[in-house]
Amino acid sequence: MTRLAKVLGLLACAAAISLPVYGLFHGYFDHGLFEVKQTQWSPSHQVAIVAERSDHDALGGLTYFVLISDHVLSPNELRREYYSDAVVFAATATCLQVEWESSTTLSIKCDGSVVDGDHIDVQKRLSDEVNVSYANIAIK
Repeated sequence: MTRLAKVLGLLACAAAISLPVYGLFHGYFDHGLFEVKQTQWSPSHQVAIVAERSDHDALGGLTYFVLISDHVLSPNELRREYYSDAVVFAATATCLQVEWESSTTLSIKCDGSVVDGDHIDVQKRLSDEVNVSYANIAIK
């Protein structure tokens, strides 16, 4: 076998392995449903989004998460952002509400109950230039 054929074979093998792994960590194989539950626009034209990821498979579940964007995201965009560093808060809590306190401060609240640390997957205090405060949510 020529050296070029070996190199091309190795590149093909690397691509065959890396593409599914990339897809796995970027949500391409996630069959869950992604839905916007609440949007709240800031004075600086950013939108805070409370979204739901639900899944009826055996290993799936129900997760609510918060994102900040410049537009309301589609279900495909929500799926992609869910697997990125863009998620500000994620938990198995159905009580999430968002409210802008100012153009640079977002408040995430649990309306009617409390979210403890065991139910929180992601919790950020700062997202880009937006400060995040929490009410009725444990600080993890």
